[in-house]
Amino acid sequence: MLFLKSWFWLQGQLLIKVEGKETERLLNQCLSRGIYLWDIHWHEGILYFRLSSRSFSRLRPLVRTLKVRVRIVEKSGMPFFLRTFRRRRMLAVGGVLFLLLLYAWSSCIWSVQVKGVGHETQRKELAQMLQGRGIMSGVLKERIDLSAVEQEVLVQFPELAWARAYFTGTRFVLEVVPKLPPPDLAKPGHLVAKKSGLVLDVLVLTGKPLVDKGASVQVGDVLILGDQGRRPVPAKGRVLARIWHECYKEGEPIEQYWVRSGNTASSRVLKVLAREFVLKGVRESPFQHFESGEERKNILRWRNSGGPVEVIDKTYHELKEVRRTLSEKECAQRLMDQALAHLKQNLDEGSKIVQVDKKVLSTTGDSPIRVWVRIEAVEDITTPIPYYPQKREGGTFIGGTTGEESSSGQQ
Repeated sequence: MLFLKSWFWLQGQLLIKVEGKETERLLNQCLSRGIYLWDIHWHEGILYFRLSSRSFSRLRPLVRTLKVRVRIVEKSGMPFFLRTFRRRRMLAVGGVLFLLLLYAWSSCIWSVQVKGVGHETQRKELAQMLQGRGIMSGVLKERIDLSAVEQEVLVQFPELAWARAYFTGTRFVLEVVPKLPPPDLAKPGHLVAKKSGLVLDVLVLTGKPLVDKGASVQVGDVLILGDQGRRPVPAKGRVLARIWHECYKEGEPIEQYWVRSGNTASSRVLKVLAREFVLKGVRESPFQHFESGEERKNILRWRNSGGPVEVIDKTYHELKEVRRTLSEKECAQRLMDQALAHLKQNLDEGSKIVQVDKKVLSTTGDSPIRVWVRIEAVEDITTPIPYYPQKREGGTFIGGTTGEESSSGQQ
């Protein structure tokens, strides 16, 4: 029965309404002549049935010989469906275009997601790496080699233990798992001075202090000995010292900067998927030095992602160089600010500046202008080194592989 209904739907079918005194006779004659009817039912004394559109021509001669009135209530099936599209060609074209656009839409990615990242900095680095490989909104899925992406992620980010790239709908997902930090198996060692300075404070957690407050130390001096009860241990602690950093700068009293000249050029670009077509204007900036801006208009937009078709208005502004002569005082101040910024940039994290000294070395009328800046900072100057025995007064050594005192080598 299902096969017959499908077959008649392909041929086209009619719902017939029959009124009159000889409706039963019409049914008998249809059956005797092999006219296939189905869905036969009565409603309020009126006969309804369905037949194929081809059989309707065989029904007409029977109706003329009987006292009945026949009316077509409904037409359905493939021939009538196609006839509707022939009448409305633009509707048919629109439907085809919609299907093609839907296929193109589903063949591209429209969002990129990174999962499993512990901090935002690494998320941005992964996103930049993916963008560098051309993985962005509007790219065809078939152009992306998922296994190659996974391998490149693990090579560029050795701190990751596992990576998986896959598609979910029109979204590209990169899922990563970071490596577990290794257990803290600190080996015995000393804390030595990484900078020269004047000791202000000594805090020892494990080990033995070898310097006191007020002592002057040089680079490489042992500050905290990795020895506790004649047993080698990893020295831990903090030694704050007063450190001096200085910087020399010189420069001409001339300032150079760029401003817009007022000359502009523009273009309008149609972007379809990952390709761009210039509709009008310049293809690229006609200026050697310029800055640009753009305004995007999404013709077809999907959620928060850029659509497959965009119109981009680009504007190029020409830049010209401007040179301005500075006063000696203004130039010296700028040089000292640059020197101070350079010194601060090289300070260790947690350092505290307690004093800043500035001096202009050049005299009036000299060129270039010369300045000198020195800062005094309080820093933790400890840095760990591997354990080795320390010589004690009298020719013996403190520590060793077994933690026992050993001879200095006299025979």
